[in-house]
Amino acid sequence: MRTAPAPLPRRHRSSCAPATTFEAALTDLAAEHATGSLAGPEGTVHLAYGQVVHAEAPAAAGVGELLTGSGRIAARDWEDAELLGAGRLAEYLLAAGQVGRGELELCRLTALFDAAHFALGQHGGELTFDALALPRFRLTRPLTVHQLRGVVGRRRALLDRCWPSTAVDAVPLLRRHGAPVRRPAVPVRRREALLAACDGTRTAPEIARLIGRSAFGTLLDVRQLAAAGLLEARPQPATPPPPPVAVGQPAALPDVSLPPGPRTYDPADPEVGLLLRLRAALEAL
Repeated sequence: MRTAPAPLPRRHRSSCAPATTFEAALTDLAAEHATGSLAGPEGTVHLAYGQVVHAEAPAAAGVGELLTGSGRIAARDWEDAELLGAGRLAEYLLAAGQVGRGELELCRLTALFDAAHFALGQHGGELTFDALALPRFRLTRPLTVHQLRGVVGRRRALLDRCWPSTAVDAVPLLRRHGAPVRRPAVPVRRREALLAACDGTRTAPEIARLIGRSAFGTLLDVRQLAAAGLLEARPQPATPPPPPVAVGQPAALPDVSLPPGPRTYDPADPEVGLLLRLRAALEAL
C-alpha cells in the first residue's frame, strides 16, 4: 500500500544559486541522495540515489510520442507494447526489435531534457515529493542535477539569443504570409512543415507532438521564425467594454433573485430580537 508523499526537505544548502523553487528543492534532494519523484503542475523529475533518471511534463512529448510522431513506430505497435510490456516497456521494445538500444536511449534523453525545460522553470507552485513513484523509463547513465540544470540553462540562453520573448511559447500560433524580414536559420523542409501546422489553434508544444519533434527544437524554430516575421501569436479577441451609462441616470442595478414567499423568524431568538430592535430604531430616524 502506497504511503502519503514525503515532505520536501528543509532548505539548507544548494549550489549554483537555483533560480526557481523547483530547482532549489531538486538540488537539496540530490544532496541528500534521495530516490523518488519531485512533482509540480508543469513537470516531474525522477531521482535515483540523488541522480536524475527521467522527467515528464504535460507540455513535452514523451518517448512514445517521439517514436510514433516521427513515424519510427506505428501508433498501434506502441499501444501493443504498452499493453504487453507493462512495467518493462523498454525491455519489451528492445526484445521485439522495435527500436535499437542507442535509439531508445536517445529518445529517453530527448524526452528528459524537454520535460526538464518546463519542470525546472516552476516557481512558487505547490511541489510534492513521492519516494515510491517509479518512472516508465530510466536513463542507462543517470545525470547529476548539476548537469541537468546546466543543459536547461544553456537551452534557455539559446532561446533568448534567437528571440528574447516568450510571447510565442505557449499560445496558438498563426502563419504570416509574405517575405521574411531576415533569413531564418531553419531548413526549408522543416520550416514548411512547422508553418503548415500554425493554423491558429496549436501551440508550439502541440506542434512538436504533431510532427514528432522535441519540444525544445520546435520552440527554437518557432522563435527563429517569429523573429523573421513568418509567424505570430494568434490575436486574442478583445473583451467588449461595458455599455456606457447615460449622463444623469444611475447605473442599472443587477437583477436579484428573491426567495419565494415570506420568511418567518422566531422573535424569542436573541439574535433575531436584536436585529428587529435595530430595524425599528433605524425606521424611527
